[in-house]
Amino acid sequence: MNKFSKILTAGAFALASISASASDITVGGVTWDPDYQTLTNKDFSASAVFTQWFSNAGFNSAGAPNLAAEQPGFPSTVGSMLQGVGQISSLNGQSDFVCTTCELTFTFGGLVFDGNPINDGSLYDLSASATSGFFNIYFDDSADFNLGSINGQSDVDNAADGSLFLSLSFDFLKEGAGYTADVGTLDSLWSVSGGTAAGQFDTNGEVLGSDIRLDASVNFKGGKYGTSSANASGNSIPEPTSLAIFGLGLLGLAGAARRKA
Repeated sequence: MNKFSKILTAGAFALASISASASDITVGGVTWDPDYQTLTNKDFSASAVFTQWFSNAGFNSAGAPNLAAEQPGFPSTVGSMLQGVGQISSLNGQSDFVCTTCELTFTFGGLVFDGNPINDGSLYDLSASATSGFFNIYFDDSADFNLGSINGQSDVDNAADGSLFLSLSFDFLKEGAGYTADVGTLDSLWSVSGGTAAGQFDTNGEVLGSDIRLDASVNFKGGKYGTSSANASGNSIPEPTSLAIFGLGLLGLAGAARRKA
Protein backbone atom coordinates (compact mmCIF):
# COMPACT_ATOMS: atom_id res chain seq x y z
CA MET A 1 0.00 0.00 0.00
CA ASN A 2 1.48 3.36 -1.01
CA LYS A 3 1.68 6.35 1.30
CA PHE A 4 -1.30 8.09 -0.28
CA SER A 5 -3.50 5.05 0.26
CA LYS A 6 -2.39 4.85 3.86
CA ILE A 7 -3.36 8.45 4.42
CA LEU A 8 -6.77 7.77 2.83
CA THR A 9 -7.22 4.75 5.09
CA ALA A 10 -6.34 6.76 8.17
CA GLY A 11 -8.74 9.47 7.03
CA ALA A 12 -11.46 6.86 6.72
CA PHE A 13 -10.86 5.94 10.37
CA ALA A 14 -11.31 9.59 11.31
CA LEU A 15 -14.52 9.86 9.29
CA ALA A 16 -15.76 6.68 10.93
CA SER A 17 -15.14 8.26 14.31
CA ILE A 18 -17.29 11.24 13.36
CA SER A 19 -20.13 8.94 12.32
CA ALA A 20 -19.76 6.97 15.54
CA SER A 21 -19.98 10.08 17.68
CA ALA A 22 -23.26 10.92 15.95
CA SER A 23 -24.88 7.66 17.10
CA ASP A 24 -27.44 7.70 19.89
CA ILE A 25 -26.35 7.10 23.47
CA THR A 26 -28.36 4.71 25.65
CA VAL A 27 -27.71 4.72 29.39
CA GLY A 28 -29.93 3.35 32.13
CA GLY A 29 -32.84 2.73 29.74
CA VAL A 30 -32.77 6.29 28.32
CA THR A 31 -31.70 7.10 24.74
CA TRP A 32 -30.65 10.47 23.35
CA ASP A 33 -28.71 11.97 20.44
CA PRO A 34 -25.43 13.52 21.69
CA ASP A 35 -25.17 15.64 18.52
CA TYR A 36 -28.43 17.47 19.21
CA GLN A 37 -27.83 21.23 19.32
CA THR A 38 -29.85 23.77 21.27
CA LEU A 39 -30.06 27.47 20.42
CA THR A 40 -27.30 28.05 22.99
CA ASN A 41 -25.01 25.41 21.39
CA LYS A 42 -25.61 22.79 24.09
CA ASP A 43 -26.09 19.14 23.14
CA PHE A 44 -28.52 18.28 25.92
CA SER A 45 -32.00 19.67 26.48
CA ALA A 46 -34.97 18.37 28.45
CA SER A 47 -38.48 19.61 29.19
CA ALA A 48 -40.45 18.71 32.30
CA VAL A 49 -43.70 19.33 34.14
CA PHE A 50 -43.99 19.11 37.90
CA THR A 51 -45.84 20.03 41.08
CA GLN A 52 -44.04 21.85 43.89
CA TRP A 53 -44.75 23.12 47.38
CA PHE A 54 -43.06 24.56 50.47
CA SER A 55 -42.61 22.41 53.56
CA ASN A 56 -40.32 21.74 56.52
CA ALA A 57 -40.78 17.97 56.33
CA GLY A 58 -38.11 15.64 55.02
CA PHE A 59 -38.10 12.79 52.52
CA ASN A 60 -38.65 9.06 52.83
CA SER A 61 -36.03 6.39 52.22
CA ALA A 62 -36.85 6.31 48.50
CA GLY A 63 -36.08 10.00 48.13
CA ALA A 64 -39.67 11.18 47.72
CA PRO A 65 -41.31 13.90 49.85
CA ASN A 66 -43.04 12.45 52.88
CA LEU A 67 -46.55 13.87 52.61
CA ALA A 68 -47.75 11.84 55.57
CA ALA A 69 -45.44 13.79 57.89
CA GLU A 70 -45.93 17.25 56.46
CA GLN A 71 -48.46 20.00 56.08
CA PRO A 72 -47.51 21.94 52.94
CA GLY A 73 -47.23 25.63 53.73
CA PHE A 74 -47.91 28.72 51.72
CA PRO A 75 -44.96 30.14 49.73
CA SER A 76 -44.42 33.03 52.14
CA THR A 77 -43.50 30.75 55.06
CA VAL A 78 -39.96 31.73 56.08
CA GLY A 79 -37.71 28.76 56.80
CA SER A 80 -39.68 26.33 54.66
CA MET A 81 -38.10 24.43 51.75
CA LEU A 82 -39.19 24.34 48.13
CA GLN A 83 -39.65 20.75 46.98
CA GLY A 84 -41.63 18.76 44.45
CA VAL A 85 -41.98 15.87 42.01
CA GLY A 86 -42.46 15.66 38.27
CA GLN A 87 -41.84 13.92 34.97
CA ILE A 88 -39.52 14.62 32.04
CA SER A 89 -41.63 14.85 28.89
CA SER A 90 -39.00 15.38 26.18
CA LEU A 91 -35.27 14.84 25.77
CA ASN A 92 -33.28 16.46 22.96
CA GLY A 93 -36.48 17.19 21.08
CA GLN A 94 -37.81 13.63 21.35
CA SER A 95 -40.70 12.28 23.41
CA ASP A 96 -39.86 8.61 22.74
CA PHE A 97 -36.54 8.57 24.66
CA VAL A 98 -37.88 5.76 26.87
CA CYS A 99 -40.02 2.75 25.97
CA THR A 100 -43.79 3.18 25.71
CA THR A 101 -44.32 1.62 29.15
CA CYS A 102 -41.41 3.45 30.84
CA GLU A 103 -41.03 6.87 32.45
CA LEU A 104 -38.36 9.31 33.59
CA THR A 105 -39.46 11.05 36.79
CA PHE A 106 -37.76 13.22 39.39
CA THR A 107 -37.89 14.58 42.92
CA PHE A 108 -36.24 17.71 44.25
CA GLY A 109 -36.09 19.65 47.48
CA GLY A 110 -34.05 21.40 50.12
CA LEU A 111 -34.21 24.93 48.65
CA VAL A 112 -34.55 27.02 51.80
CA PHE A 113 -36.77 30.10 51.60
CA ASP A 114 -35.79 33.01 53.86
CA GLY A 115 -37.57 35.90 52.13
CA ASN A 116 -34.54 38.14 52.69
CA PRO A 117 -32.45 39.21 49.69
CA ILE A 118 -30.07 41.39 51.74
CA ASN A 119 -27.49 38.71 52.58
CA ASP A 120 -27.10 37.01 49.20
CA GLY A 121 -29.39 38.84 46.77
CA SER A 122 -31.93 36.02 46.81
CA LEU A 123 -35.21 35.24 48.57
CA TYR A 124 -33.65 31.83 49.23
CA ASP A 125 -30.86 31.05 51.64
CA LEU A 126 -28.24 30.04 49.07
CA SER A 127 -25.72 28.85 51.65
CA ALA A 128 -28.21 26.56 53.41
CA SER A 129 -29.62 25.36 50.09
CA ALA A 130 -26.13 24.36 48.93
CA THR A 131 -26.10 21.85 51.80
CA SER A 132 -29.67 20.55 51.58
CA GLY A 133 -30.67 21.10 47.95
CA PHE A 134 -30.94 18.07 45.64
CA PHE A 135 -32.49 16.94 42.36
CA ASN A 136 -32.87 13.20 41.65
CA ILE A 137 -33.97 11.70 38.31
CA TYR A 138 -35.30 8.13 38.15
CA PHE A 139 -35.87 5.66 35.32
CA ASP A 140 -38.80 3.33 35.89
CA ASP A 141 -39.79 0.56 33.48
CA SER A 142 -43.40 0.82 34.62
CA ALA A 143 -45.21 4.10 33.97
CA ASP A 144 -47.09 4.49 37.25
CA PHE A 145 -46.52 8.16 38.14
CA ASN A 146 -49.62 10.40 38.04
CA LEU A 147 -48.85 14.10 38.16
CA GLY A 148 -52.53 14.99 38.31
CA SER A 149 -53.04 13.32 41.70
CA ILE A 150 -50.08 14.62 43.65
CA ASN A 151 -51.89 14.90 46.99
CA GLY A 152 -51.67 11.13 47.41
CA GLN A 153 -48.52 9.67 48.97
CA SER A 154 -48.55 6.73 46.55
CA ASP A 155 -48.29 9.08 43.59
CA VAL A 156 -45.41 10.95 45.20
CA ASP A 157 -43.64 7.67 45.97
CA ASN A 158 -44.06 6.59 42.34
CA ALA A 159 -41.84 9.50 41.31
CA ALA A 160 -38.91 7.84 43.09
CA ASP A 161 -39.56 4.11 42.72
CA GLY A 162 -37.26 3.57 39.75
CA SER A 163 -33.49 3.24 39.39
CA LEU A 164 -31.44 6.38 39.97
CA PHE A 165 -30.57 7.79 36.54
CA LEU A 166 -28.94 11.04 37.67
CA SER A 167 -28.56 12.88 40.96
CA LEU A 168 -27.70 16.57 41.19
CA SER A 169 -26.57 18.81 44.03
CA PHE A 170 -27.57 22.47 44.23
CA ASP A 171 -25.05 25.17 43.30
CA PHE A 172 -26.86 28.44 42.71
CA LEU A 173 -30.16 30.08 41.76
CA LYS A 174 -31.33 33.47 40.58
CA GLU A 175 -34.89 34.75 40.56
CA GLY A 176 -36.34 36.33 37.44
CA ALA A 177 -37.49 39.95 37.38
CA GLY A 178 -40.57 40.47 39.53
CA TYR A 179 -40.26 37.07 41.17
CA THR A 180 -42.20 36.32 44.34
CA ALA A 181 -42.48 32.97 46.06
CA ASP A 182 -45.98 32.71 44.55
CA VAL A 183 -45.21 33.33 40.90
CA GLY A 184 -42.25 33.97 38.61
CA THR A 185 -39.21 32.18 37.21
CA LEU A 186 -36.13 30.60 38.76
CA ASP A 187 -32.82 30.01 36.97
CA SER A 188 -30.70 27.46 38.85
CA LEU A 189 -27.38 25.62 38.45
CA TRP A 190 -26.71 22.03 39.51
CA SER A 191 -23.74 19.65 39.66
CA VAL A 192 -23.82 15.92 38.97
CA SER A 193 -23.31 13.87 42.13
CA GLY A 194 -24.30 10.32 41.14
CA GLY A 195 -26.59 8.00 39.21
CA THR A 196 -26.19 5.59 36.30
CA ALA A 197 -25.70 8.41 33.78
CA ALA A 198 -23.34 10.51 35.94
CA GLY A 199 -20.37 9.83 33.65
CA GLN A 200 -22.27 11.26 30.68
CA PHE A 201 -23.17 14.61 32.25
CA ASP A 202 -20.34 15.48 34.64
CA THR A 203 -18.84 18.07 32.28
CA ASN A 204 -18.39 21.18 34.50
CA GLY A 205 -19.41 23.11 31.39
CA GLU A 206 -21.81 25.60 32.96
CA VAL A 207 -21.17 28.80 34.93
CA LEU A 208 -19.38 28.20 38.26
CA GLY A 209 -18.27 24.78 37.01
CA SER A 210 -21.80 23.36 37.25
CA ASP A 211 -23.15 20.69 34.91
CA ILE A 212 -26.85 21.40 34.35
CA ARG A 213 -28.83 24.62 34.08
CA LEU A 214 -32.52 24.53 34.99
CA ASP A 215 -35.00 27.28 34.08
CA ALA A 216 -38.34 26.81 35.84
CA SER A 217 -41.60 28.66 36.20
CA VAL A 218 -43.50 29.06 39.48
CA ASN A 219 -47.26 29.50 39.80
CA PHE A 220 -49.02 28.69 43.06
CA LYS A 221 -52.25 30.51 42.14
CA GLY A 222 -52.86 31.41 45.78
CA GLY A 223 -52.74 27.79 46.97
CA LYS A 224 -50.27 25.44 48.64
CA TYR A 225 -49.42 23.44 45.51
CA GLY A 226 -47.88 25.01 42.42
CA THR A 227 -48.01 23.64 38.88
CA SER A 228 -44.85 24.35 36.95
CA SER A 229 -42.77 23.59 33.88
CA ALA A 230 -39.02 23.60 33.37
CA ASN A 231 -36.28 23.31 30.76
CA ALA A 232 -32.88 21.81 31.51
CA SER A 233 -29.78 22.26 29.36
CA GLY A 234 -26.15 21.23 29.41
CA ASN A 235 -23.72 18.96 27.59
CA SER A 236 -23.37 15.20 27.47
CA ILE A 237 -20.11 13.31 27.05
CA PRO A 238 -19.75 10.97 23.99
CA GLU A 239 -19.61 7.26 24.63
CA PRO A 240 -16.10 5.85 25.38
CA THR A 241 -16.32 3.66 22.25
CA SER A 242 -16.76 6.73 20.07
CA LEU A 243 -13.78 8.39 21.70
CA ALA A 244 -11.70 5.26 21.21
CA ILE A 245 -12.50 5.09 17.49
CA PHE A 246 -11.69 8.77 17.14
CA GLY A 247 -8.36 8.14 18.85
CA LEU A 248 -7.57 5.28 16.46
CA GLY A 249 -8.25 7.58 13.53
CA LEU A 250 -5.87 10.20 14.89
CA LEU A 251 -3.19 7.59 15.52
CA GLY A 252 -3.56 6.34 11.95
CA LEU A 253 -3.16 9.83 10.55
CA ALA A 254 -0.16 10.51 12.73
CA GLY A 255 1.48 7.24 11.72
CA ALA A 256 0.94 7.85 8.02
CA ALA A 257 2.34 11.37 8.28
CA ARG A 258 5.41 10.10 10.14
CA ARG A 259 6.13 7.41 7.52
CA LYS A 260 5.68 9.95 4.74
CA ALA A 261 8.22 12.23 6.41
